[in-house]
Amino acid sequence: MKNRGTATHQALRAIRAGTVLGLTGTPVENSVEELRTLLDFVLPGYLPGEADFRKGFARPIENGDETARERLRRLVRPFLLRRTKSQVALGLPEKLLDRRECEMTPGQAELYRTFLEQRGGPLRAALEGAGPVPYLHVFALLTKLKQLCDHPDLLRPEGDPPGDEGSGKWDLLVELLDEALGSGLKVVVFSQYLRMLDRMGAHLTEAGIGFETLRGATVDRAAPVARFRTDPSCRVFLASLRAAGVGIDLTAASVVIHYDRWWNAAREEQATDRVHRIGQTRGVQVVTLVTRGTVEERIDRLIADKARLAKDLVPEEDPRLLRRFTREELRGLLEE
Repeated sequence: MKNRGTATHQALRAIRAGTVLGLTGTPVENSVEELRTLLDFVLPGYLPGEADFRKGFARPIENGDETARERLRRLVRPFLLRRTKSQVALGLPEKLLDRRECEMTPGQAELYRTFLEQRGGPLRAALEGAGPVPYLHVFALLTKLKQLCDHPDLLRPEGDPPGDEGSGKWDLLVELLDEALGSGLKVVVFSQYLRMLDRMGAHLTEAGIGFETLRGATVDRAAPVARFRTDPSCRVFLASLRAAGVGIDLTAASVVIHYDRWWNAAREEQATDRVHRIGQTRGVQVVTLVTRGTVEERIDRLIADKARLAKDLVPEEDPRLLRRFTREELRGLLEE
């Protein structure tokens, strides 16, 4: 509904109704303009048109203009009723947040340094100058570095034999899975990279551990969720954060592992709430994995320091996100 170009939006627009009520868990997920789209459906014409809204609200808010944010907040407040999970789920068990750091293996660290020297050097030089910021090139390199932190094999062409560098984060994941499964717990693991999910699946198959997977290409989303909930032998749920971060119930698990750090902290929280939600009867441990001394650690720190990134809910894994960082912050992400 929040995307004006979808068939769902057009179909809903065609409905004639005397009263319209909007119900959503995420009124703003990717852009503040989504809020305008929802309000325009419920209250046509109340907010300015698209161009004026973008000029007067969306762009200033995305650039940190608190005056514009407060003005929009005052405009929409009379028509919104917001209730948080803590207000309606008073008996919800405790959620424990656990940030686990790991070291790169020597081979992994060597590859990381090579990438920074060969590709990061020219980008840092460009950021030192006064010319246009090469956002797309910076984003491409940051993506490669994040994949390298997950496992160097993600950078190899599909079908190539695995390398011998290993991955410190992979070793930590195997350790965490052994610990949780050994305690009789069910585990949900989120990653943004499908090849990483494939590697996890191969490991579980080899170990004889039952699991299910959900990703964007999954047609029948209900079947893997139902099996994970009802089959005692299905111990692990491997999920693409983008595909499984909303709309499903995974309360059979009590451990959540975020294998790689997402740009958008709110999307991570949304995914965690697939497990920590109404119907959960056990305490939930949420583990976020961060590779020490890498871009992951810096992204983690920047997102924590700049809470407005999460509050404004900028598109995750999108080059436009980088426009929210200063040249100095971008150089910091690319430091050796």
